[in-house]
Amino acid sequence: MKSSSPQFKIYLFAAFLYSFLFEMSFGQSYHAINGSPYAGVTSMYVNPASTVNSAYKWDVNIFSGQLGVSNSLFTINDASLRQFNTAYTEFTNGLRSRYFHANMDLSVLNARFQINKKSAIAFGLRGRMFVNAKTMPFAYSDSISSLQSFLHANNKVDFMQGYLTNSGWAEFNLNYSRVLQETSSSRLSGGITMAYTRGLSGADFNMLHLTYAEQATANGNFYPITGGSAQAAYSYNYSLLDANRSVLSNTKTFVKNTLSAINFSIGFEYLFRKNLPFDDETITPENYDWKIGVSIMDIGKNRYEPAGGSFNASMPQTTAIDTTLQLQLANATTLTEVRNTLSNYFNKVDNLRTAFAIANPTRIVINVDRNFGNHFFVNGELSVNVFSTEPWMKLRTREINLLTITPRWETANLGAYLPIQYNTQGQLWIGGALKLGPLLLGVHSLDFYKWFKKGTQTLNGGFYIMLNVHPFRKKENDGIDCPKY
Repeated sequence: MKSSSPQFKIYLFAAFLYSFLFEMSFGQSYHAINGSPYAGVTSMYVNPASTVNSAYKWDVNIFSGQLGVSNSLFTINDASLRQFNTAYTEFTNGLRSRYFHANMDLSVLNARFQINKKSAIAFGLRGRMFVNAKTMPFAYSDSISSLQSFLHANNKVDFMQGYLTNSGWAEFNLNYSRVLQETSSSRLSGGITMAYTRGLSGADFNMLHLTYAEQATANGNFYPITGGSAQAAYSYNYSLLDANRSVLSNTKTFVKNTLSAINFSIGFEYLFRKNLPFDDETITPENYDWKIGVSIMDIGKNRYEPAGGSFNASMPQTTAIDTTLQLQLANATTLTEVRNTLSNYFNKVDNLRTAFAIANPTRIVINVDRNFGNHFFVNGELSVNVFSTEPWMKLRTREINLLTITPRWETANLGAYLPIQYNTQGQLWIGGALKLGPLLLGVHSLDFYKWFKKGTQTLNGGFYIMLNVHPFRKKENDGIDCPKY
């Protein structure tokens, strides 16, 4: 059951182009700089309280981009990121649950300013996108070549179920952090980030508890649907795109017809060091022994107007048979036509007209950073999604990060990083990154190079890039890296 039609390749290429160029989400996925005093403005996306604990008075993030993918749903065969003309996709083999999770972002001209020794302010513009998809266990093998053979291979499965949720948005962030309490050996700071968002791209495709029977006839087997429901919706602004208009005109229309929302994040950060004999230096963002941060990130949701034709179909009729549905749906080219077709085979088909909301990836982040001296640090970060990973009835997005340990050797201008990540899907990734002056380059998994080699692509891992500059010198008395005894 592979797909290699020219039309499918166009859709596949368009999806990847959209993901890479349009909405590339920071979900604390620049693992190299977790806990770093040189992270600057981007640290507010892990903990809003950390911007006051930067080594610099000013810093500007010219741009940054990140892509992370965790996938067991499908493979893209005979292809690479550089060559799609021979590509086709297949489900992964076996009887198993499958998933596809991706998060992407693009940030431009984010900036942070240290107001005084006690407070800092930061702001930033980002485009973000999350895709979360998961299925209940189903069987697939290379010998399956049609819908009928697929249904026959799964006739012992109790039911078919799966969802796909997409939420993409633009956001303007305003951050304020302040030192709440300070002694010569410790510092406690708190911070909040408010985000004004515009929901650019929303979609929900959900199949719930679908069951069918297998009936044998002289002309072969057929499969009537006996239960379950299906829902499909995507944001209205996609319906307004017109191939006869210019890219600029389409972009203006696309962005104009979106809904706004307010989201926020809060956090606290605690730095402390052991006072040594004859050492009268006070604690700074660089000379701590330990740094501990706790934050709740991305509290809120984005709203989307549903496109015409968005529907929920349930209670199948006895006429809902696989061959009939396949023939009728093959001629449906719009979501409205799909809905109208299903209305002939389901007793209940509801039109979805009110705005639907998709929750942001709300999560609790605990970050611990240990300074061993001589520019060597080890960071540990635990990220716990507040929402369930199986939201069959709720529209939510989730992060794939769970536990990350990052040893790093780092100065203001150079750095080498080895993040080791165990994600929510049970995958162990060993990544790597380098900092050369203002430029940071990293990969979530060191086998990312395989994406550029023609063959079978499982699309796991990802990359990040960041360009940070510091227009002015470091803050006074914050440049000393004391040796540890």
